[in-house]
Amino acid sequence: MILIIDDDIAVRTSLSLLLKQGGFKSVTAENQDEALKHLAEKPIEAVLLDMNFSMDTTGKDWIRDASTD
Repeated sequence: MILIIDDDIAVRTSLSLLLKQGGFKSVTAENQDEALKHLAEKPIEAVLLDMNFSMDTTGKDWIRDASTD
């Protein structure tokens, strides 16, 4: 079972459908609370996690530029 965590319903739906076509079972979560609920209830083998939960981000929230150190 693969857990998809993303605040965008279009992303959750698309990934879920692609995984289903590939023969994988998945569950989705919109937020941390839903994700923790799934983790407590089901054996999760992999997680696809959104790196930022906001439309105002650059998408580089978790990328560190070593040249600025």
